[in-house]
Amino acid sequence: MVQSYGDRESENASHHVLPTMNHPILAKIYDTVLAPTERMGVRDQRRRLMSGLTGRIVEIAAGTGLNVPLYPATAAEIHAIEPDQHMLDRLIAKAPGSTVPLFLYRGDALHLPFIDEAFDAAIVAFALCTIPDPTRALDEVHRVVRPGGILRFLEHVRSSSERTARWQDRINPMWGKVSGGCRLNQSTVEILETTHWDIDEVWQSGGGFVAAGQAFRT
Repeated sequence: MVQSYGDRESENASHHVLPTMNHPILAKIYDTVLAPTERMGVRDQRRRLMSGLTGRIVEIAAGTGLNVPLYPATAAEIHAIEPDQHMLDRLIAKAPGSTVPLFLYRGDALHLPFIDEAFDAAIVAFALCTIPDPTRALDEVHRVVRPGGILRFLEHVRSSSERTARWQDRINPMWGKVSGGCRLNQSTVEILETTHWDIDEVWQSGGGFVAAGQAFRT
């Protein structure tokens, strides 16, 4: 199987200036910091996120590539986009671990470098809580996924427990500073409900502040 990875040219003729994303220290420690939660169940959640997906798949804000070894063998190819070059460098290093053809791009979730209806499915994991405008990002994903296509998401969300939600509110300012802008208390599912995506299922774990689910492209 031939695997392709590295910077790629856009499939979309339009160009724009990428937002400033420069977190070299975060990129260096990211996998180590997340390792305990990955072992405690997040890795299984990632695996479930992608299970059974077929065709061409786009991953939004792929980070350091923690999903790479879990990409489904049922996929035809994966196209992963990441705006931070430091994160992308680590993603590139993991690319040989992919079981399917993998194409990597440095790009912005708010201006995806792909033509309309290019993909059968999209995945996003712990990224909508960091993307500056998640509604616009979800609209962009809607544009590049074909009608009837699938969005799978795994995200930090504001907990349904008021006690936990108050704790999230208290730590969120500091959390955002050390995590590259992550909004730990974002109502991500409610944001998704305002878009053109048709939510099929949602389940929550981790004390209610992690949500995963599936939506269809209308």
